[in-house]
Amino acid sequence: MSALDLPPGMGLTGAQLAVFKAPRRASVLAASAIVVTIILGVATWYFVSLRPWRRGSSIMITLPVALFALSLLGYAVRRAQLAITRDGVRWGWATLGFHQPASAIVVAHIYRDGITLEAKRGSWWFLAARDWERFDALVRQLRRSDLPTEDHDRNAPLRARMQSYGRFLDGLMVASIFGAIVIALWAA
Repeated sequence: MSALDLPPGMGLTGAQLAVFKAPRRASVLAASAIVVTIILGVATWYFVSLRPWRRGSSIMITLPVALFALSLLGYAVRRAQLAITRDGVRWGWATLGFHQPASAIVVAHIYRDGITLEAKRGSWWFLAARDWERFDALVRQLRRSDLPTEDHDRNAPLRARMQSYGRFLDGLMVASIFGAIVIALWAA
């Protein structure tokens, strides 16, 4: 007798074969962006409070909040995990995630710089090698999950690589840090 009866694939994910995280350097960059934007944001607000009538004070008050929000978004994305299960591939956090079911995956194209999960309908997923630790283990676990795979001895095509968020996200974190520095210097 069960206390909870759910149809297959509804609500409960299968046994995870492996879970992958963002590279340590990317996670550290995102955490650093949060710390820097908070410290420099507080400093900026202090400098503005000394001379609130100055031209551009409203920008100096609101921009640190926007930069903090961007760095918080980057940190949240870098905390997401990729889980390979026999039921498919899941990206997200413990309470919120996106699932590509195995039944919807036609083939997993394995390239030197990433994996493209070709879907029957909807969007394809590209998992860039630089966005996940232990990419070789990710490929092994994907093969172990009994998904159909196709190896390619080249880099992924441009249309697949355009889905990779890693470089853009790292650039956004650097821009948040740089923006916080510029605003703090302007306010000082």
